[in-house]
Amino acid sequence: MNRATFLKLLEKKLFPVLKAEGFVARGQTLRRIEGPVIHVFNVQGASGGKACYLNLGAHLDFLPSEGGGHVAPWDIEESHCVFRDRMHPPPGEAFGWAYGASTEEAEESVEFIVSEWAGPGRAFFARHGSYPQSFETMLRDTDPNSIHARTALHLGRIAVQLGDRVRAEALVNAGLARAPERATALKAELARLLQG
Repeated sequence: MNRATFLKLLEKKLFPVLKAEGFVARGQTLRRIEGPVIHVFNVQGASGGKACYLNLGAHLDFLPSEGGGHVAPWDIEESHCVFRDRMHPPPGEAFGWAYGASTEEAEESVEFIVSEWAGPGRAFFARHGSYPQSFETMLRDTDPNSIHARTALHLGRIAVQLGDRVRAEALVNAGLARAPERATALKAELARLLQG
């Protein structure tokens, strides 16, 4: 089975489900934009040409994209999003969702993907679903001392946008404490966050 055939099956069986939930397709990337919340679903070919990854991304339009800069909401890719995950294949599929050796295997895999969307796919987007509620909950449920310094920066930016200066300061302080010594650009971004 090849990528083109597998993608046609996804377009026939999975994409209509996503479109019914408000996603708009451009190629193998689907986006849903509601207010400042941007959701991205992307099919990415794996190396070797026999499988793909199903990438999930969530972003807020007031945040810089991952890697810096600004990307227009309808052009944002999963790699630009500050919140990312993947829909994982069943155990044993070490490198993505296998296209399968036959049409039957490919159809079975796509049917499983559609069923998985109902659980992990929707759950990811629900966690990043509504602004400001989902993000207020995320901030409240996050221990600043248990996250990566870069995550502290993203959440600190959200806290500033929501007017929660106390939480922003806690995130910045935790991020500065956890940032590696050589992460000078990250430290500078964290320090600037509370100056504005």
